Amino acid sequence: MAARELPLAEVEGIRGRLWRTDAARQIGDERGALRLIGELGFVLLMPISGAELPSVHQATRDEWSWWDWKQTLPGRKACYYAKILRRRGTFVSWEWFAAFQAAYGDRRPYPRLYRDGLLDPDEKRVLDLLADRGPLMTTELRLAFGPRTKRNTRRVKGILVDLQTRFLITAAGGDTEGWSHHQWDLVERWVPAELRAEAAELPRSAARERLIERLVQNVVAATAADIAWIFGWPRPEVEAAVTKLMAAGKLATAVVPELEGEVIVPSPWPGGRRRGGAR
Repeated sequence: MAARELPLAEVEGIRGRLWRTDAARQIGDERGALRLIGELGFVLLMPISGAELPSVHQATRDEWSWWDWKQTLPGRKACYYAKILRRRGTFVSWEWFAAFQAAYGDRRPYPRLYRDGLLDPDEKRVLDLLADRGPLMTTELRLAFGPRTKRNTRRVKGILVDLQTRFLITAAGGDTEGWSHHQWDLVERWVPAELRAEAAELPRSAARERLIERLVQNVVAATAADIAWIFGWPRPEVEAAVTKLMAAGKLATAVVPELEGEVIVPSPWPGGRRRGGAR
C-alpha cells in the first residue's frame, strides 16, 4: 500500500499539541511539567539545535521557572533526570525508566565493570566516592576526587556525564540558589528496587523497540537516521527494529512533501484517517 502523504503543517500542528508549545496548552508550574513528562514518557530539559524534539523549556510560559525543575523534581523523586539523549538533560517518567535502563545500562555491578575493563580508575573513583559518602553535591565530589585543578574539574565533569549516560549515577536533587548544582547518587541506591528489577528482566532489544515506538509517537515523523542519532544507536539496529514495529502495525511510512524522502510515523496516524494513503 502506498505511503500516506502528509502536509508539514499537519505534522507541526500535532507536535504543537503534544509538546505543549501552543500558547493555550503551555505549562506554568511543576505539576504541569510532570503532566507533560507523564504524557510523553521522556522530555528534554532544553531543545537541541537542529533536532525536532519536545522540551520542558519550550513548553513553559515563564522564561526561567523551568530551570530549577531539574533539581526539584528528582529531588522529591517525582521523575528521573539525567543526561541521556545526545548527552543532554532528559526527564524520564517512572513508567519509562525500566526501558531506558535496559536500553542503555549494564546489568553488572560497577566493581565488575571495572574488573572487566569497562571503567577506568577515575570513573571507579567517582563511583567509590558516591558509594562511600554519597549522595554528594558536585562541589563536594570535586573536592573529594582530588586537588582543585582545572584538569580535575574538567575530568570530573566529563565523568559525571559519561556515568549518567550509562545509568550508573543520577541527579538526586540539588541546590537551586544562584547557578544551581546537582546532588549525585548511584542509580542502584537512588532508584526504587522494583523499577531496577523490572529493567533487569527486560531484554535490551525489546527495550529499544519500545523507546523507538514512543519516540516516533512523540515526534510524529522521523527518519531512521533521526532515530539513530537521537538515541546514539547503530542505524542498522534501528532499521531492524523499525521494520519489526511496522510488521506489528505500530509504525508506518509517510511522505511529507516539504521533507526529503519517506518518514516513519505512528500507526494509526494521530491526525485521523486521510483518503488515498496507508494508515
